[in-house]
Amino acid sequence: MATRRKSEPQPAGQALHSLLSQASRQATLDLRRLVGTEGLPAEFWRVLEVLADEQGRSMSALAEQAGMQLPATCKLVDRMTEAALVQRAVDPQDQRRVILHISDLGLQKVAALRADVRAHQDRLRDSFGPEREAQLRELLSAFIQAHR
Repeated sequence: MATRRKSEPQPAGQALHSLLSQASRQATLDLRRLVGTEGLPAEFWRVLEVLADEQGRSMSALAEQAGMQLPATCKLVDRMTEAALVQRAVDPQDQRRVILHISDLGLQKVAALRADVRAHQDRLRDSFGPEREAQLRELLSAFIQAHR
């Protein structure tokens, strides 16, 4: 019986959804490796990165800025609150709303990882070159906007 060899992906012939899925998986895997050194899931980093400006956000604003669905963001914030990375506070303008803030521990995690994440982003940018990176950003942004 002959064994099949795994062939190299053929980007030009692959379906767009397949390529986008592969790119997303690879980007998440790379991020998971980086932030895993501090014991964080990749999803935590996305939230911490948004909250690191210490401005506080509503749950819906956080979901939007992190590029996540609101129900998933709510569950993730619950886990992050239990891990003491995020804090909830009542909105002083509207007592019914909750504002999310990064905790001191969350800030420590961001400080410990930010240089490594930036270095990884720089390597990725260098592998594309500035022109192709700009094109990729434009195309992905347009795709995301068109499918909201």
